[in-house]
Amino acid sequence: MTTTFVINSICDHSTKITASLNGSVIDMTIESSCVKIMDYALLIKKLTIKEIAKDIMNNPIYIKASESRLEPNCLVPCGVAFCAWTEAGMVSKNLLSRMPAQCIVFKNE
Repeated sequence: MTTTFVINSICDHSTKITASLNGSVIDMTIESSCVKIMDYALLIKKLTIKEIAKDIMNNPIYIKASESRLEPNCLVPCGVAFCAWTEAGMVSKNLLSRMPAQCIVFKNE
């Protein structure tokens, strides 16, 4: 089975992230209109469950995002983490079905 997330970023790029669990390895497939994201995708094709469970400073999802020079406000690494965690069973698909979108909302007060 696979897990798929779609990120529509404020920079007007769209990214589709798909994870597929094979034993303890998660195969990641990323399709994006952003060249930087496609370069990043080459660095995280395979992740282990042990790797994705690491804290943010030691997590290859975020380390490789930094190495790829992604901007700090890029939502794709977070989407990769959510997708990998969901495929590994660390985030409930039932919960995501009830709350299918995670949002950052600007409040102009």
